[in-house]
Amino acid sequence: MSVIDLDLAQLQRQFIAHLRGNTDKDLEQAVDVGRLPAATGLRIYANAYGARLREALENDHPVLGAYLGDELWEALCKGYINAHPSRVRSLRDFGNALPAFLAETEQFRRHPQLAELARFERLLLDSFDAADDPRANWTQLQVIPPEQWPAMRVRLHRSVRVHRARHGSVAIWQAIKADQDPPAYAGIEDAVDWVLWRDEDGVGRFRSLEHDSSAAFDCCRHSGSFAELCELMAITHPVEGVPARVLGYLQDWCAAGLIAAWNTRPEA
Repeated sequence: MSVIDLDLAQLQRQFIAHLRGNTDKDLEQAVDVGRLPAATGLRIYANAYGARLREALENDHPVLGAYLGDELWEALCKGYINAHPSRVRSLRDFGNALPAFLAETEQFRRHPQLAELARFERLLLDSFDAADDPRANWTQLQVIPPEQWPAMRVRLHRSVRVHRARHGSVAIWQAIKADQDPPAYAGIEDAVDWVLWRDEDGVGRFRSLEHDSSAAFDCCRHSGSFAELCELMAITHPVEGVPARVLGYLQDWCAAGLIAAWNTRPEA
């Protein structure tokens, strides 16, 4: 059989199948047209395919790889590439399903900090790669007419992401980045929300949110109005102190560069 005996679509399907480990003698015969033996050439391509995908995962998840160690990292890459062969044009998105893979695969799901750590690293990537956006300033809020304040909504910067940690993922990440031993896994902890964003200098940032500020931030993320934000805070705080508390949150987030705009139009 020669290459002309196969239509292009069939040849492509067989070639992709070969890259994924399914050897096909018909394919070897079809591409046996050069000085290099077909089996050798196809093996080179297959090795390069796997190596390139592993490299993409290593670039996106350096801390996860360090935490697992070489042997488990190799097992993760092999299992993930087999379960999720690349179907995207850009390798930037190849690892999108990695947190779910870790949470569902028997070898790894018994260690939930792994999926959570992978999710944190992917959110760091997403935040850093987010589209450009303006930054609101405090003066813009101060000149909004009083009658428009109840309906006013915050539009967060496009780089903002929120990571909910219950398995110590951020502490593990911080320790490894600092070349320290990661803390021993302590089991399920009280949930802590971390906000991630890219600052005005293009530097990726993250910080934890206390319980009250986390609830307030979540309200803003879901387009809650200033009035709704105050009502939420009034559930757990004296009513007379709520406006000042809410303004304090907004000023803090604005100074950090988390807010892109103050929206006063109902449809905005």
